[in-house]
Amino acid sequence: MARRDLDLIRNVDEALRGDAFDLLAYASNVLEMLRRPLDSEGRPVSGMPTLGDMVDRTLADAVRQSDALLLAMATLLDGSGSADTALAARIRAEAGGRWRLPDWIAQGGAPRITGTAAFDHVLGADATILIGATLADGTPATATVFIDRDAGGLIADAFLAPETLEAALAAGARGVDADEFPRAEIAPADARARIERAIADDLALDPPLVTATWPACRPLLAWILRALPEGGEDFPRADADPAGDDELAAAIAQRLAGSERHARTLIALNREHSGAGDPRQWSDTFVETLLLDLLPFEETAQADPDGVVDALRAAIEEGHRRAGVAERLTRASLDAVDQLEDSLRHLLEFDDDPAGRGDELASLAVRVGGRRHLDALDAIPITRVVPDHRGMDDRARAGLETVRGLVERACAEVFGDPELAVSAARIADLLAEADARLFAKGKPELAAAAITWIAGTANGAFEPAGPAQPAALMAALGLRGGTPAGRAGAYLAALGVEDPDAWPALPALGDPSLLTSRTRRELIRRRDEARAADGPPA
Repeated sequence: MARRDLDLIRNVDEALRGDAFDLLAYASNVLEMLRRPLDSEGRPVSGMPTLGDMVDRTLADAVRQSDALLLAMATLLDGSGSADTALAARIRAEAGGRWRLPDWIAQGGAPRITGTAAFDHVLGADATILIGATLADGTPATATVFIDRDAGGLIADAFLAPETLEAALAAGARGVDADEFPRAEIAPADARARIERAIADDLALDPPLVTATWPACRPLLAWILRALPEGGEDFPRADADPAGDDELAAAIAQRLAGSERHARTLIALNREHSGAGDPRQWSDTFVETLLLDLLPFEETAQADPDGVVDALRAAIEEGHRRAGVAERLTRASLDAVDQLEDSLRHLLEFDDDPAGRGDELASLAVRVGGRRHLDALDAIPITRVVPDHRGMDDRARAGLETVRGLVERACAEVFGDPELAVSAARIADLLAEADARLFAKGKPELAAAAITWIAGTANGAFEPAGPAQPAALMAALGLRGGTPAGRAGAYLAALGVEDPDAWPALPALGDPSLLTSRTRRELIRRRDEARAADGPPA
């Protein structure tokens, strides 16, 4: 028997010792892999059998564990289309009576919905929708779906847990600002409509999003959604208001002379692309999307980049004043402008020559955290470290896992250096230790770009003779234009760097374990040459 078949039997045996949730969750994972085989970085996996081939072979094998898996998959296939429903009926006809299995496996049946709930960002940036259900054997299950409204309503992550809706709501509320993410009532039909649209958009995403739980839970989530009523509505958006837009543009121009043209451009982009569609509301995540993806960088930069940035600040302040937005949320959006305004200008130019910052040995010592580290420097390849994130809240941990996956993908595509991916992942873990809230919201692609930029800069990957440029990194993560240096500045500050703007000239993180073996070999060479040039000690 093949190793893969033995693994399947062991996994199903373990799931059968649990409850309905365990086997359905495993069946969802297998079904999704058969339908859309992807690795952990979202790349297609070759050599996988089709769903039909797998069913044919498994029914012919007549093994208890694999039949149990097929019957669990049949439960998830029911009602998802005529072909899937027919396949589910065939599985039950051939495998349903062959073994003594828990009643719910052979009988199937839809889940019983126990309630729906949502947490909506007050500026329309994103939403979290929860659906509680009870499975056929009485096990509770709750689906939690994060939808990034500022990114067009895409799924940011989703997972299911064997817990009641009340327990999931209590866990989700921990560590979340209730004023920024208030709980909202949501009709079951609306919950279905919003998540199904997000799933459809996710299927068109290239490259696809892959996290620790998504899209592995997609079949299980879709099965629960089919138990909700149809006919719901998508997220509400602000109605068109030409007169109000004219009034807002005039108010911005009154605050900032000569800004009306920029103000109208910004208002139009907000109307079309922000989660709320209300130019009085500017979330920090929409500001990120605006500055990195939406503005016509070349044209704007040639015309008046300073004017656009100043107009954006005025639009945020004036819009939030009119909408009564809390001052701290206004400050967060303005901080996003401060961090990213360089993206509208040009890629940073920096010189790695430490002239003027002390002698060669002193600068090398700064790079690695001191003379003692410089003396003990070796060129052993760095390896992965498994971090312990059990103390993080679910939202921050999910965000970190997403960012780590994006970092690995970007490093593989842009640099082709697996050690650089390890360095970037370690930097992400250090940031999570410093402030886990950094990963609780915001655009994960931008976070990954900034972290990878820090790792790449620390390891000389962006030097004139290096293998890549920051623009290639941005493109690999689906970000258009700009530089990740703005967001990286905030991360460097969190890591204790006193002057993030000056850091690229001498990119010191003070920890040789964050440097690749290639980088450390080069530092060793420079160290030994500098010592030889100084001559033997007196």
